[in-house]
Amino acid sequence: MRSVLRLCRMSPRGLTAGVALAVLYLVATLGLGAHPARLLYDGTVPMPPYQWVHPPNGAAGTAPPSSAAGTLTLGAGGSAANEVSTDDLQASVTFPESAVAPHAGDSSVKVTITPVDAATVARAPAGHRFDSNGYRIEAVYATSGAPATLVKPVDIALTYAVHANIVLRAQGQDKSWTILTGTVFPASQQIVAHSDRLGTFAASP
Repeated sequence: MRSVLRLCRMSPRGLTAGVALAVLYLVATLGLGAHPARLLYDGTVPMPPYQWVHPPNGAAGTAPPSSAAGTLTLGAGGSAANEVSTDDLQASVTFPESAVAPHAGDSSVKVTITPVDAATVARAPAGHRFDSNGYRIEAVYATSGAPATLVKPVDIALTYAVHANIVLRAQGQDKSWTILTGTVFPASQQIVAHSDRLGTFAASP
């Protein structure tokens, strides 16, 4: 109301400029309203359709999901903090400082994220279903190729297609899922969970 009163007291030239600014503001606001936004680490972007390895019944086909690869620097005290994310931002893993134990002869750790069809890993637990791809997250010592030893929990962030409130984790040859509680961010359709080990992860309601 105060801004409207100030406009009324302006000179004709000032009033014209004020109206123009108000129109630009309304256009920008309506433009944002027409395109839902996803809240991400770096701001907001239009929400893209979920990219499936194998679209469930009724889901439209899209471009294939992205994989990712990254490197953790390794020192005497363990690994440096870092995050590895897929280009489509559907999956990421955040390593805190010293999350991976040091290893003789190795100065770095290779981290990979590979999208898979979660249904091919193991059947969803009773009462649950998959609402994302499965994402196999692996870390190995770069020189020796030995599996990296995780000594601190990491954060797994997954985008879900419709709704999710838990993260499922499967490991190695284990043909079952462990349920992890997570924090849900509905505005960006993301869920984040702590995990004390790596493996394959999927979002689920």
